[in-house]
Amino acid sequence: MASSASSFGHRSRSLLRRRSVWFAVVAVLVAGGLAVVIHRTSSSGRSESPATFVQQTLDQLVAGRGRVTLGATAYVAGPRGVWTGSAGHVQLGEPMRPNARFRLESVGKLWTATLMLRLVEQHKLNLYDTVSHWLPGLLPYGNQVNVLELLSMTSGMIDTNDFYDRPRWAIAQITNQVLRVRLTALAHYMSAHPTYQIPVQLWIQMAAASPLLYPPGAVYHYSNIGYMVAGLIAQRAGGADLATLFRRLIIDPLHLTSARYDPAPTISGPHAHGYLIFPPWKPQDATALTGDLAANGGIVSNATDEAHFLQDVMQGRILQPRELQELETDYTDDYGLGIVTGQDGCTPAARVFSHNGGGGGYMASVQVSPDGRHVGVVLINGYGTSNAAQNHAETVMVSALQRLYCAN
Repeated sequence: MASSASSFGHRSRSLLRRRSVWFAVVAVLVAGGLAVVIHRTSSSGRSESPATFVQQTLDQLVAGRGRVTLGATAYVAGPRGVWTGSAGHVQLGEPMRPNARFRLESVGKLWTATLMLRLVEQHKLNLYDTVSHWLPGLLPYGNQVNVLELLSMTSGMIDTNDFYDRPRWAIAQITNQVLRVRLTALAHYMSAHPTYQIPVQLWIQMAAASPLLYPPGAVYHYSNIGYMVAGLIAQRAGGADLATLFRRLIIDPLHLTSARYDPAPTISGPHAHGYLIFPPWKPQDATALTGDLAANGGIVSNATDEAHFLQDVMQGRILQPRELQELETDYTDDYGLGIVTGQDGCTPAARVFSHNGGGGGYMASVQVSPDGRHVGVVLINGYGTSNAAQNHAETVMVSALQRLYCAN
């Protein structure tokens, strides 16, 4: 069984939010004495325009020996105005556009947390409601885990990435022998069919058959499955499907035109295609690889709408002060509700909220100041197939966002 289980790691996996990548980039920039003039001055010593600076930053992601993706877009707003740009291709042979729509992947977790806080404001939900209160029988430990713990990554639940990163160990945690046999057979199948996607329902069954890794509320442990469960609770409490709830409670009130909850393999409307890039540089369309997408990352948006959403959240246009304070609270290990808390890397004392995400050929990195006046979004639509290549692409993308954010 051990050798079969290891096949779980042979497919391209959804990337978890790697906070270590973000803080490593920030630490380097702070230690290096980041100054705007470094990034805004050309080799000839002449000052560059914002448009030139944005274009050069994005071009470095898609061209030359250092390229990591097929296409990229960015939106940055701050003291020096609003900067937007794009580079590369929306799909093979078609130039990227600044308004191209991407899957936000795990960056969409803030959307889910915001949605649930909107339901709290409407007295349809309480952050201390247990899973069993809304979904009796879904999880054997459902009476121990509450909504706040799901959203703050302190539920103690196992994660999709636990199965991808440590398949033998993760499968060994499962107490249901029938399910273990099924997963062993599935691992064999996945070794021959690397694009197979584990459905959300099966992920939740796997979590239900696994014990809690930590006592609820005690330890930060990232869990996409926990957010999948949170989405089911939102639907039950809100009395509608997630697409309807996101539209009614966030998208329409904020007048966002490109954003949708759209986790299906086929994205509705125009969008950038996502690619896996096989060595040496062979892109393969991976847009449909969405098997583990639900409330953990099912939002599709362009960079502008994502930036406006971040600004509106922080400026109290969608949440009341009490709920906004809940969202921004550092519950453990620099994580609030769907958002990372930390320093912005431009000045040592400046606070920032951020998140990264990736999967199915898409990556996203965002950050926003507490007052919402300073925001940055970078979206890309391709990366390499190995873990090392994916980590490198994320590091380069985060670095590009940091340069843009600190220069504005």
